[in-house]
Amino acid sequence: MNKQYIFFLLFSLILWSCSSTKDRKFRDQVSTELVEAFDLKDDRFEKFKVHDVSENDEEVSQIKKDIDEKKPLKEISKKVEKKKVVPKKKIVKKKIEVKEKVSKEETPEDIPVEKTKDYPKKFKEYNKKYKYVWDNVKPVFFPNEKFVLRASYLGITVGHAKLETLPVVNVAGRKAFHFKGSLKSASFYDYIYEVEDWIESYVDARTFLPVKYTLVQRESGQDVDDLQLFDPETLKTYFWYKRLKKGKIKKIEKNEYTPKYFQDSFSALYFVRGLDLKIGNKFEFPIITRTKIWLMKMEVEKIEEIKIMGKWINAYKIKAETRFPGVLSKRGDINFWFSTDKFRKILKFKANVKIGAIEGELVEYTQGDKRVTMSDIFPGEY
Repeated sequence: MNKQYIFFLLFSLILWSCSSTKDRKFRDQVSTELVEAFDLKDDRFEKFKVHDVSENDEEVSQIKKDIDEKKPLKEISKKVEKKKVVPKKKIVKKKIEVKEKVSKEETPEDIPVEKTKDYPKKFKEYNKKYKYVWDNVKPVFFPNEKFVLRASYLGITVGHAKLETLPVVNVAGRKAFHFKGSLKSASFYDYIYEVEDWIESYVDARTFLPVKYTLVQRESGQDVDDLQLFDPETLKTYFWYKRLKKGKIKKIEKNEYTPKYFQDSFSALYFVRGLDLKIGNKFEFPIITRTKIWLMKMEVEKIEEIKIMGKWINAYKIKAETRFPGVLSKRGDINFWFSTDKFRKILKFKANVKIGAIEGELVEYTQGDKRVTMSDIFPGEY
């Protein structure tokens, strides 16, 4: 089983390197669309190209608001709906058109995806069950924020992972948060197995739902390119995979339905930072990776004082586990520690494996710019 499936986000980042991970000098990797890797020329790919948001774009606000002014996505959605007022004449006309359609046989285009015969029944249930999580999440987004975590196994440093929050971009006609992770094996381990991987996730800024995910693995034993696109209009994920190993190329192309609410294996880490982390609170939500779905269950166990970078810091200890739907046995569990301040910094993690445990600890942190609010991204709406 691919290690990427065992844990989400860092879960995947660290476990790719459970036998390796490098010093703190990361090579800059230019974001790639993976066009050449998959020879993508169809409309599905064109739709998901990434574009910078211009500083002169009228949609980009210069006003920065304090975190306390941030409202839950549930309230934001209601506010947006109220703004979209249609003139009375058009409303009347629309009602007449609807009545006419009732007497006619519905075409496939008229039927919502959720009501089609082939849309999974369990996803319909998920759409109702997990909506509350997204209604109350408060995204934590500090542009240019950086984390560097040291990963160790059996007490030995095996490498480092760098996590970055990059400026907002445009993807698929949406403003999107941009998160990037870099993974490097330790220098001494390069003689055994060298790892240099990059992962990026683009998340709809309005809904905090994944839009695009890319993974580039450059390792001693293999080269991997992984592209996943998430289309909220068709409720489908499109997946392309290419691996070069021992001179042989393996390619996969798939597409499957998705529930309305989910995270990818990397964006989930940032999603958790925006949840209401109070002792005793429990959360559950789907994670989709390579068209497969996992259920992530989490519980805020307690607040602990831990020593990070020479300072004692109060942190929420969170226990998380992933399972295949319908499978009773655990598929993997891990503990995370997030700071209790407004930054919700990722401080530490510990994952038990068959032999020993993989541990990670924050060793470098760049605070980044002032927190971006919905008003900054969508001026005039909030």
